[in-house]
Amino acid sequence: MATYLASSALDELQAELKVHLLADAGGRCITCRVAEPCRRRNQLQQTLLNYGQLPKRQPGLTLAPKRQSDEPLPAKPFAYFGRAHQ
Repeated sequence: MATYLASSALDELQAELKVHLLADAGGRCITCRVAEPCRRRNQLQQTLLNYGQLPKRQPGLTLAPKRQSDEPLPAKPFAYFGRAHQ
């Protein structure tokens, strides 16, 4: 006898997995704050694989968001030699 997971439950697993794919600059899951891949991410991926589903991926999800051209730069000017020029 086979066990099936409802499509709504699969969608919920995929949505939760999506937030565990993102990492900060230090390589930590932004949801769990532990080194990636976090334990929950591994559990979600294993659950999907147990039901014969591959995790859905969104290209570019882990990249930094694009900056609007009219937004100021986030950092102050950097001085290569001596003091910063303003």
